[in-house]
Amino acid sequence: MEQDTLYVSWLMAGSGKREANATRRRLTEGEARDLYRLRCWVIVNGEVRALLSPVAPLDAVVGNLWRGAIQPMRASWVPGPVACARLRREIEQLPVALGLTRRPEQWHYSSAATD
Repeated sequence: MEQDTLYVSWLMAGSGKREANATRRRLTEGEARDLYRLRCWVIVNGEVRALLSPVAPLDAVVGNLWRGAIQPMRASWVPGPVACARLRREIEQLPVALGLTRRPEQWHYSSAATD
């Protein structure tokens, strides 16, 4: 089976709104530059988690994402559509699980946001 979905996570250099906004921009800019296709993402408590399908070489993908990161945490291939769907739910539900919001759509720093 071809592996086309990558799970990545890292700690940002800070946990404030400025860092979160910069990371959000970097996520969307990487997609606009055809480095990857974003499937979902969330930024919460200084941590970023994302599912993406790389288009460019992996060193270009992680180099764009982990720029300014204080600690890259994980990069691993997702082994199929069932695992991908499960991870997507986990990622977008994280703010709810942490008690930061009642619904994923209410979290501004998430692909689930409706703002």
